[in-house]
Amino acid sequence: MDVYENETDATYCNEQGLDNPGFEFQENEQPRNSRGWRPDLTHLNKLSKSISKAENFLKSHTQTIKYVVLGLLACGYVAYFIAACVLDFNRATALVVLTCLGISLLIYNIVRTYMGQRIGKCFSPAMRLFNANLRWIKWVFIVVILVLLVTWLVLDMSNRAEQLISFAGVWVFVLLLFICSAHPRAVSWRAVFWGLGLQFAIGLFIIRTEPGLVASQWLGDQIRIFLDYTKAGSSFVFGENLINEAFAFQALPIVVFFSSVMSVLYYLGIMQWVIAKIAWIMQITMGTSAAETLSVAGNIFVGQTEAPLLIRPYLPLMTKSEIHAVMTGGFATIAGSVMGAYISFGMICSYVFMPVTFMMGIPYAEAFVAAELIGTKLFLNEFVAYKKLSELKNNRLNDTGSGGQLLSLRSETICTYALCGFANFSSLGIMIGGLSSICPSKRGDISQAVLRALLTGTCVSLVNACLAGMLYNSLDCIDVFRKVTFNSTSSDINQCCTDIFGSTLWNGTAMDFTGSWNGVKNATLYFTNCCNIYNNTKYC
Repeated sequence: MDVYENETDATYCNEQGLDNPGFEFQENEQPRNSRGWRPDLTHLNKLSKSISKAENFLKSHTQTIKYVVLGLLACGYVAYFIAACVLDFNRATALVVLTCLGISLLIYNIVRTYMGQRIGKCFSPAMRLFNANLRWIKWVFIVVILVLLVTWLVLDMSNRAEQLISFAGVWVFVLLLFICSAHPRAVSWRAVFWGLGLQFAIGLFIIRTEPGLVASQWLGDQIRIFLDYTKAGSSFVFGENLINEAFAFQALPIVVFFSSVMSVLYYLGIMQWVIAKIAWIMQITMGTSAAETLSVAGNIFVGQTEAPLLIRPYLPLMTKSEIHAVMTGGFATIAGSVMGAYISFGMICSYVFMPVTFMMGIPYAEAFVAAELIGTKLFLNEFVAYKKLSELKNNRLNDTGSGGQLLSLRSETICTYALCGFANFSSLGIMIGGLSSICPSKRGDISQAVLRALLTGTCVSLVNACLAGMLYNSLDCIDVFRKVTFNSTSSDINQCCTDIFGSTLWNGTAMDFTGSWNGVKNATLYFTNCCNIYNNTKYC
């Protein structure tokens, strides 16, 4: 029906008396090309009606279309998943793990949405009973933990003096922080002991149990593979020579790449969910406030100035203690975006910080070298310190260190934890400027607490190193092989030879070494010496 038909109908239905046939005849005989009639308006009208019908159809069937699109995407993902597993299951291990994790979270959300209240009602009697007897349950729990800790100390650490030193170092640093506290009587010991306990439990699982060790190694390999994509992209843009020689072209692209990925995860809402869950665990165990807990949990993934943005609306309402906790979280951790960039105050720092490194469990002969790393990190930054640590590691692997420039594997591990943090004097300005711009009304409180937060963040990193020293008991096989003459056997030689046998691959023409033996200069010589002792027919 066009414009003319609409106007004709109006003459028959004007409801103003009798119709005028003459007027109707003149209307119908009006020529098409008369003034005021445009053919393109008719086409635009039809086009607008079609668009309106399409919009109405989409609005009325939005849910159906959404399910259809999600179904198609799910079918495509299933096809991709099956093809990846069939072609190479080992390469698809990460995809399998992420898929299982995603399915588990989906099932959890469905169960919580549709059955959460029913499940809560089923457990409500048990929760009431637990809350009614919480006081004596708490003391029983504390006694059990203390008994287990003392038993573990006696059985595991009695023959290892360096681990006992690390255990003592934890309490030395905690006591130092308590003495330097502005209000010692207001210290929340629940947060202190729960924090140390959670850290000890996680470290015990990762370092001392086979599943935890395998899981952490696998996760580290996946992160390394993920960050190698940056190396491929950087070599394409800058060339191989620049990325192998210049720090800026090697480390900084990793920061940009990882930060971009984190931004995408934030846009999808994944990081908010992960941070909220971590903060929830910390809050119910340590009893900290929601705002400061959320900021500290966010420091795992973002930097010292980005994490406070998560709680920006609450910063003006926070107390000095909470602001101090926020700044300490920034100093005591390192951002995920710079995690991939792993890599003189020498004489002064080596003497000033030697007692600190010795209390972490580093042998006296190596404590001066480790103290130099701590001083470099504090007065410069963690990048320079890690670069120096990587040089010391290469000296150990290639047996090229001289003049005391060597660290054992245990000392390297402890230093890795001690250097992991933004606590250095160059970060003071970053912290003050970042937080003051977010919350100008708290500029005075921030300036007063920033030095204490720097000290606390430094001690937190040192406590982390002490816990690593307590739990670390791996044998430094390179040091063992360097000192023995291979004319006798011992438990250490047997363990190290078994390890190097298990890390050997024969490619048809030569031997390759994997794991901790990859990149060791004298690995072939050590392998031959082990073959001369044990004559292992499977490998030799």
